[in-house]
Amino acid sequence: MKTAVARLADGSAEAADDVTVELYAFGGCPGQRLEFRAFIPSRGEAEVSHIDELEGVDERFSAAVRPGDLAALGRHLDVENLLELPPNADEKYVPDSLVGSVAVTAGNARITLRFPLEDEDPPEGEETAMRIDLGRAPLVLRASMAPPSVRPALARLAAVVNRLTGRS
Repeated sequence: MKTAVARLADGSAEAADDVTVELYAFGGCPGQRLEFRAFIPSRGEAEVSHIDELEGVDERFSAAVRPGDLAALGRHLDVENLLELPPNADEKYVPDSLVGSVAVTAGNARITLRFPLEDEDPPEGEETAMRIDLGRAPLVLRASMAPPSVRPALARLAAVVNRLTGRS
């Protein structure tokens, strides 16, 4: 995985076909469920889906990802730090809460981070690690809820996703 992400970061035309980054967010009460997915491959078009029951949104589309955005994302993905993080796959969340995950895949290797999300900005002065603009309400990961070593990658991922959705 480290080699594939390094090739992606270099912006090489030889970037591994099998590197993907996927952001997935879901949660909410019945009738108010929210589901958002951005699947970003190292080559080809990104696939985005957004379902918001409260607002009656159900959209799916593909969009090109700029090579420079992929290279910048690759430069922020520190595979060694990601592998050193304690596993959090078994974390428990309150029913109907917003939950997010980011999965980085290269070949048969996969690293997944899960985290709580909020649908409003934190109080003034509190930093965010990631903010995805969806229109009605954002998806926000407070910096205090993300390991410092992954915050730059999450911020870069948010910038790429917001550009894909036209909200940057």
